[in-house]
Amino acid sequence: MAYLRTIPMLALLLLLLAPARVAAQGGLTVTDRGVFVVFPDRISFNAHIVSSSPITQVVLEYGVDKRTCGDVTARAFPDFTSGTTVEASWTWEMLSTGSEPPGATIWYRWRATDSAGNTVVSDDQRVTWIDTSYDWHQISGDGLTLHWYSGDSAFAEDLLAAATDGIARLAKLTGVRPQSPIDLYIYGTSQQMQDAILYEPSWAGGVAYPANNITIIGIGPAYLDWGRRTVVHELTHLIVGQITFSCGENVPTWLDEGIAVYAEGGLDPRSQFFFDDAVATNSLLSVRSISNGFSQHPDLADLAYSQSYSMVSYLVQTYGPNKLLALFGNLRDGMTVEEGVTAAYGFDLGGLEDRWRAWLKAAPRVKIAPTPTAVPSPIPTIPIMAVAPTGPAIPPTPTSVPTLAPTPTDAPVAQAEPAPAAAPAPRRDITLQLAGASLAFLVGLALSGLALVKLLR
Repeated sequence: MAYLRTIPMLALLLLLLAPARVAAQGGLTVTDRGVFVVFPDRISFNAHIVSSSPITQVVLEYGVDKRTCGDVTARAFPDFTSGTTVEASWTWEMLSTGSEPPGATIWYRWRATDSAGNTVVSDDQRVTWIDTSYDWHQISGDGLTLHWYSGDSAFAEDLLAAATDGIARLAKLTGVRPQSPIDLYIYGTSQQMQDAILYEPSWAGGVAYPANNITIIGIGPAYLDWGRRTVVHELTHLIVGQITFSCGENVPTWLDEGIAVYAEGGLDPRSQFFFDDAVATNSLLSVRSISNGFSQHPDLADLAYSQSYSMVSYLVQTYGPNKLLALFGNLRDGMTVEEGVTAAYGFDLGGLEDRWRAWLKAAPRVKIAPTPTAVPSPIPTIPIMAVAPTGPAIPPTPTSVPTLAPTPTDAPVAQAEPAPAAAPAPRRDITLQLAGASLAFLVGLALSGLALVKLLR
């Protein structure tokens, strides 16, 4: 895949030659010329615009079909020479903004205005953002569509069965169910999957995009056993993302990963062995330490996954699925993790850890009292001379806020260049204060001299 990307004429350049789509008003006509894709780096939008009067403005409005916090439309303004005929083109550089996941649906429309005041808006068009260098096949069942190109139909059917069984098990045990149809893209290797997306970690074997209802995983036919568990794991992340979607705080890592391992069916023997050892040696991690990501150290990360699974098991087996669903609902509604846990279960994260440890028959949590912070006594100071700064006030340097690049919640928009920062102004107030202090010192010295002369007389 990485090699093919360096030879775009062979596989990665695609011109979508759909029938011309025309919109017209008062002599102004916009003809959509489709898109030109270099996957996964960029996509170019093209239009042919004709009018009896000079064309004064051309705008591309575009976005991605996905769950967002509001109705967001991105706008781009292609460069063109005003005239009665314009060939408009604008390129969305994914290398600059970060790419959308394979399978995402990109929509767009053109808006043109001429000097006579006519404005035409073309119909919305949609294109699937996908790597066409592979011969994709698909199979569907129970609201899930699996796309694959490596391996035979039996391989795909096996993965689909594992996925649907895992989703059914998740719903039965926890009450967590998909909210929308899901697309699952299976790449032949993890490397090929990583080449299809930009700026994801090199260790990623699968990525869930809840806002797009898309999950991508690299699974070869030789790794089917691993693939069955991974499919369930990543789909669980996606479903949790669906039911907790909000613009507020994220789901804590221990809850997100714990329920994903729970849906897989539990720990493997190796992970169970090391988790039991951590319980026996009192080397468990604190709940708060695994709420915002896991350690990069492999052993600690593995313990964090196992401990997260155990905590979710405790919550489900002790309090049932309804309280777990209430917790997810609290997080969706904007509560913090601490508030959400307290509202659903009646205890905070510290109380959760205490009860979970007791359930495991592990050693109690070590409670460390907060260390008092010394506060120095205030020392009154009297300036020699208060000198107010003169001259006009220096306003703060205005900062250009670039429009956000594509994110899981907002549609992509063109970035603006930040304004250069103004050079720092000289500190006039410090200079005047020093001058005042020096003058005061000289006056005091002169007065002391006069006093000494009088004494000597």
